Amino acid sequence: MITKNSSPDAAEVEKFLKEIDFVLPHGFIDFFKEANGAEISTDRGYIFLWELTDMIRLNKEYKVDTFAPEFFLFGSDGGGEAYAIEKLSGYIFQIPFIGMNKEDAIFKYKDFATLLESVA
Repeated sequence: MITKNSSPDAAEVEKFLKEIDFVLPHGFIDFFKEANGAEISTDRGYIFLWELTDMIRLNKEYKVDTFAPEFFLFGSDGGGEAYAIEKLSGYIFQIPFIGMNKEDAIFKYKDFATLLESVA
């Protein structure tokens, strides 16, 4: 089951795109133009996708630039693992919130659609 939040307005999407300086996974911004975050829960998995309008702030609060500057967090598994975009490639990784560093990141998906399909 996918529970999507209301769409962000165009100005919020533009603000987000101006604040980032890395490659987004294919399909990422298309999804977030339609839903400002979502909760995806099935028997195959759980993903909590943060609101696009909160991502920049949450990355600062988690001090991602200090602990894992190669990544940008955009959601979680509801537990101790974050979903992150590797800034260089645009690929999606899982990385622990505690002990966040590149060595503990696990490659998961090449694009956003594959992430969604993995729990659908």
